[in-house]
Amino acid sequence: MRRGFTLVELLVVIAIIALLIAILLPALAGARTSGRRTLGLSNAKTVATVFETYAGKHQDTYPFAPPQEVPGVPGAKMIFFPWYPDGVMIGTTDLFTIEWAWPALVKDIAPWEENYATWVSPGMDTALPTDEDRFGAEDEHVGEREISWRYSNSFLADPLLFRPEGAPEPVERLIRAVRSHEVVFPSTKALLWDTHLAYLTREPEAREGHWDAPTPMAFADMHAEARNPLEANPGVPNAMRNGYDVRLHSTPNGVRGSDFQ
Repeated sequence: MRRGFTLVELLVVIAIIALLIAILLPALAGARTSGRRTLGLSNAKTVATVFETYAGKHQDTYPFAPPQEVPGVPGAKMIFFPWYPDGVMIGTTDLFTIEWAWPALVKDIAPWEENYATWVSPGMDTALPTDEDRFGAEDEHVGEREISWRYSNSFLADPLLFRPEGAPEPVERLIRAVRSHEVVFPSTKALLWDTHLAYLTREPEAREGHWDAPTPMAFADMHAEARNPLEANPGVPNAMRNGYDVRLHSTPNGVRGSDFQ
Protein backbone atom coordinates (compact mmCIF):
# COMPACT_ATOMS: atom_id res chain seq x y z
CA MET A 1 0.00 0.00 0.00
CA ARG A 2 1.46 3.39 -1.02
CA ARG A 3 1.53 6.02 1.65
CA GLY A 4 2.37 9.76 1.35
CA PHE A 5 2.77 12.58 3.81
CA THR A 6 -0.36 13.69 5.58
CA LEU A 7 -0.99 17.42 5.87
CA VAL A 8 -0.21 17.29 9.58
CA GLU A 9 3.15 15.57 8.95
CA LEU A 10 4.04 18.13 6.30
CA LEU A 11 3.23 21.01 8.65
CA VAL A 12 5.37 19.40 11.35
CA VAL A 13 8.33 19.15 8.95
CA ILE A 14 7.89 22.79 7.90
CA ALA A 15 7.74 23.87 11.54
CA ILE A 16 10.95 21.96 12.34
CA ILE A 17 12.75 23.53 9.38
CA ALA A 18 11.54 27.01 10.41
CA LEU A 19 12.75 26.38 13.95
CA LEU A 20 16.18 25.27 12.72
CA ILE A 21 16.45 28.37 10.54
CA ALA A 22 15.50 30.60 13.49
CA ILE A 23 18.21 28.94 15.59
CA LEU A 24 20.91 29.02 12.91
CA LEU A 25 20.41 32.52 11.48
CA PRO A 26 21.74 34.43 14.53
CA ALA A 27 24.74 32.11 14.65
CA LEU A 28 25.43 32.66 10.94
CA ALA A 29 25.00 36.43 11.34
CA GLY A 30 27.37 36.35 14.31
CA ALA A 31 29.93 34.40 12.30
CA ARG A 32 29.71 36.92 9.45
CA THR A 33 30.10 39.82 11.87
CA SER A 34 33.09 38.16 13.50
CA GLY A 35 34.67 37.49 10.12
CA ARG A 36 34.22 41.08 9.00
CA ARG A 37 35.58 42.38 12.28
CA THR A 38 38.67 40.24 11.69
CA LEU A 39 38.96 41.77 8.22
CA GLY A 40 38.62 45.21 9.82
CA LEU A 41 41.53 44.43 12.15
CA SER A 42 43.59 43.28 9.17
CA ASN A 43 42.78 46.53 7.37
CA ALA A 44 43.77 48.48 10.49
CA LYS A 45 47.22 46.90 10.46
CA THR A 46 47.54 47.53 6.71
CA VAL A 47 46.76 51.24 7.07
CA ALA A 48 49.04 51.55 10.12
CA THR A 49 51.85 49.99 8.09
CA VAL A 50 51.28 52.64 5.40
CA PHE A 51 51.64 55.32 8.07
CA GLU A 52 54.83 53.67 9.32
CA THR A 53 56.22 53.64 5.78
CA TYR A 54 55.27 57.30 5.37
CA ALA A 55 57.14 58.19 8.57
CA GLY A 56 60.20 56.34 7.30
CA LYS A 57 60.20 58.51 4.19
CA HIS A 58 59.38 61.83 5.89
CA GLN A 59 61.94 62.26 8.65
CA ASP A 60 60.04 60.15 11.18
CA THR A 61 56.85 62.28 10.99
CA TYR A 62 53.27 61.04 10.78
CA PRO A 63 51.12 62.16 7.82
CA PHE A 64 50.65 65.91 8.01
CA ALA A 65 49.87 68.84 5.71
CA PRO A 66 51.18 72.25 6.82
CA PRO A 67 48.67 75.13 6.70
CA GLN A 68 49.33 77.81 4.13
CA GLU A 69 48.61 81.52 4.12
CA VAL A 70 45.55 82.57 2.10
CA PRO A 71 46.51 85.32 -0.37
CA GLY A 72 44.66 88.54 0.37
CA VAL A 73 43.23 87.33 3.68
CA PRO A 74 45.57 88.32 6.53
CA GLY A 75 45.81 85.69 9.26
CA ALA A 76 43.74 83.10 7.39
CA LYS A 77 45.27 79.68 6.77
CA MET A 78 44.14 76.69 4.75
CA ILE A 79 45.40 73.25 3.87
CA PHE A 80 45.36 71.98 0.31
CA PHE A 81 45.85 68.45 -0.94
CA PRO A 82 45.08 66.37 -4.04
CA TRP A 83 42.12 64.01 -3.83
CA TYR A 84 40.84 61.26 -6.12
CA PRO A 85 40.80 61.14 -9.11
CA ASP A 86 43.85 63.05 -10.32
CA GLY A 87 43.08 66.72 -10.77
CA VAL A 88 40.68 66.99 -7.83
CA MET A 89 41.90 69.26 -5.03
CA ILE A 90 40.59 69.78 -1.50
CA GLY A 91 41.07 73.10 0.25
CA THR A 92 39.79 73.77 3.76
CA THR A 93 40.30 76.05 6.75
CA ASP A 94 39.67 73.10 9.12
CA LEU A 95 43.23 72.04 9.83
CA PHE A 96 42.01 68.74 11.27
CA THR A 97 40.30 67.62 8.06
CA ILE A 98 43.29 65.29 7.66
CA GLU A 99 41.55 63.00 10.18
CA TRP A 100 39.66 61.54 7.19
CA ALA A 101 41.56 63.06 4.24
CA TRP A 102 44.87 61.34 5.08
CA PRO A 103 44.73 59.18 1.87
CA ALA A 104 45.72 62.33 -0.02
CA LEU A 105 49.00 62.41 1.92
CA VAL A 106 49.94 58.75 1.44
CA LYS A 107 48.83 58.29 -2.17
CA ASP A 108 52.40 57.86 -3.41
CA ILE A 109 52.86 54.97 -0.97
CA ALA A 110 49.32 53.59 -1.15
CA PRO A 111 47.57 54.48 -4.44
CA TRP A 112 43.77 54.64 -4.33
CA GLU A 113 43.30 52.00 -7.00
CA GLU A 114 45.18 49.36 -5.03
CA ASN A 115 44.25 50.32 -1.48
CA TYR A 116 40.75 51.79 -1.37
CA ALA A 117 39.18 48.47 -0.32
CA THR A 118 41.20 48.61 2.92
CA TRP A 119 40.12 52.18 3.63
CA VAL A 120 36.41 51.38 4.02
CA SER A 121 34.64 49.44 6.74
CA PRO A 122 33.92 45.79 5.81
CA GLY A 123 30.39 45.69 4.45
CA MET A 124 30.70 48.96 2.53
CA ASP A 125 31.07 49.17 -1.24
CA THR A 126 34.75 48.77 -2.12
CA ALA A 127 34.38 50.16 -5.64
CA LEU A 128 36.32 53.37 -6.17
CA PRO A 129 34.11 56.48 -5.85
CA THR A 130 33.26 58.30 -9.05
CA ASP A 131 32.82 61.98 -9.76
CA GLU A 132 29.08 61.33 -10.12
CA ASP A 133 28.96 59.79 -6.63
CA ARG A 134 30.84 62.68 -5.12
CA PHE A 135 29.67 65.79 -6.85
CA GLY A 136 26.08 64.69 -7.31
CA ALA A 137 25.62 64.49 -3.55
CA GLU A 138 23.42 66.97 -1.70
CA ASP A 139 26.00 67.79 0.98
CA GLU A 140 29.72 68.54 1.05
CA HIS A 141 30.78 65.67 3.32
CA VAL A 142 31.05 62.97 0.67
CA GLY A 143 34.80 62.53 1.14
CA GLU A 144 34.28 62.05 4.85
CA ARG A 145 31.83 59.24 4.12
CA GLU A 146 34.17 57.59 1.64
CA ILE A 147 36.96 56.94 4.14
CA SER A 148 36.15 54.89 7.25
CA TRP A 149 39.44 55.15 9.12
CA ARG A 150 39.73 58.17 11.38
CA TYR A 151 43.22 59.47 12.12
CA SER A 152 43.54 60.81 15.68
CA ASN A 153 43.79 64.60 15.96
CA SER A 154 46.49 63.97 18.57
CA PHE A 155 48.93 63.24 15.74
CA LEU A 156 48.29 66.58 14.04
CA ALA A 157 49.51 68.97 16.70
CA ASP A 158 52.04 69.54 19.44
CA PRO A 159 51.10 67.65 22.65
CA LEU A 160 50.86 71.05 24.38
CA LEU A 161 47.58 71.66 22.51
CA PHE A 162 46.04 68.87 24.57
CA ARG A 163 47.31 69.85 28.01
CA PRO A 164 44.59 69.19 30.63
CA GLU A 165 45.24 72.64 32.12
CA GLY A 166 44.84 74.31 28.72
CA ALA A 167 47.02 75.07 25.71
CA PRO A 168 49.55 77.93 25.76
CA GLU A 169 48.98 80.89 23.47
CA PRO A 170 49.20 81.34 20.58
CA VAL A 171 47.59 77.98 19.85
CA GLU A 172 48.06 78.33 16.08
CA ARG A 173 51.76 77.62 16.40
CA LEU A 174 50.98 74.23 17.95
CA ILE A 175 49.74 72.80 14.64
CA ARG A 176 52.71 70.81 13.38
CA ALA A 177 53.92 67.39 12.29
CA VAL A 178 54.39 64.85 15.09
CA ARG A 179 57.32 62.43 15.17
CA SER A 180 56.96 58.80 16.16
CA HIS A 181 59.52 59.09 18.95
CA GLU A 182 57.22 61.60 20.69
CA VAL A 183 54.64 58.89 21.38
CA VAL A 184 55.22 57.87 25.00
CA PHE A 185 52.72 55.00 25.28
CA PRO A 186 52.52 53.53 21.74
CA SER A 187 50.68 50.35 22.78
CA THR A 188 47.77 52.32 24.27
CA LYS A 189 47.67 55.40 21.99
CA ALA A 190 45.12 54.89 19.22
CA LEU A 191 46.32 55.99 15.79
CA LEU A 192 43.31 55.09 13.65
CA TRP A 193 39.89 53.48 14.08
CA ASP A 194 36.90 52.40 11.99
CA THR A 195 34.24 55.08 12.39
CA HIS A 196 31.54 53.37 10.28
CA LEU A 197 31.36 49.78 11.62
CA ALA A 198 29.39 48.85 8.52
CA TYR A 199 29.65 45.13 9.23
CA LEU A 200 27.39 45.23 12.29
CA THR A 201 23.91 43.80 11.71
CA ARG A 202 22.39 46.24 14.19
CA GLU A 203 23.41 49.87 14.49
CA PRO A 204 24.80 50.46 17.98
CA GLU A 205 24.01 53.50 20.10
CA ALA A 206 26.04 56.59 19.26
CA ARG A 207 27.44 58.52 22.22
CA GLU A 208 30.09 61.22 22.54
CA GLY A 209 31.03 61.06 18.89
CA HIS A 210 31.55 57.27 18.79
CA TRP A 211 29.58 54.06 18.39
CA ASP A 212 29.15 52.22 21.68
CA ALA A 213 30.65 48.97 20.37
CA PRO A 214 34.00 47.16 20.03
CA THR A 215 35.77 49.01 17.23
CA PRO A 216 38.75 47.84 15.16
CA MET A 217 41.61 50.24 15.75
CA ALA A 218 45.35 50.45 15.15
CA PHE A 219 47.72 51.71 17.81
CA ALA A 220 50.97 53.62 17.49
CA ASP A 221 53.01 50.46 18.08
CA MET A 222 51.34 49.02 14.93
CA HIS A 223 49.23 46.39 16.70
CA ALA A 224 45.48 46.20 16.08
CA GLU A 225 42.62 45.21 18.34
CA ALA A 226 38.92 45.90 18.83
CA ARG A 227 38.24 48.29 21.73
CA ASN A 228 35.19 50.31 22.67
CA PRO A 229 36.10 54.00 22.16
CA LEU A 230 33.83 54.98 25.04
CA GLU A 231 36.12 53.06 27.40
CA ALA A 232 39.02 55.33 26.41
CA ASN A 233 40.20 58.11 28.70
CA PRO A 234 38.00 61.23 28.44
CA GLY A 235 39.32 63.85 26.05
CA VAL A 236 40.38 67.41 26.86
CA PRO A 237 39.11 70.51 25.03
CA ASN A 238 40.93 71.30 21.80
CA ALA A 239 41.30 75.09 21.68
CA MET A 240 41.74 74.91 17.89
CA ARG A 241 38.34 73.20 17.45
CA ASN A 242 36.06 75.20 19.72
CA GLY A 243 36.60 72.93 22.69
CA TYR A 244 36.19 69.66 20.78
CA ASP A 245 36.94 66.97 23.37
CA VAL A 246 36.04 63.66 21.72
CA ARG A 247 37.89 60.65 23.11
CA LEU A 248 40.78 59.26 21.02
CA HIS A 249 40.99 62.54 19.10
CA SER A 250 41.65 64.81 22.08
CA THR A 251 43.76 62.52 24.23
CA PRO A 252 45.06 64.27 27.35
CA ASN A 253 48.64 65.36 26.55
CA GLY A 254 48.21 64.28 22.92
CA VAL A 255 50.72 61.70 21.73
CA ARG A 256 52.42 61.86 25.11
CA GLY A 257 49.24 60.55 26.70
CA SER A 258 47.40 57.24 26.70
CA ASP A 259 43.91 56.35 25.51
CA PHE A 260 43.46 53.11 27.46
CA GLN A 261 44.68 51.96 30.86
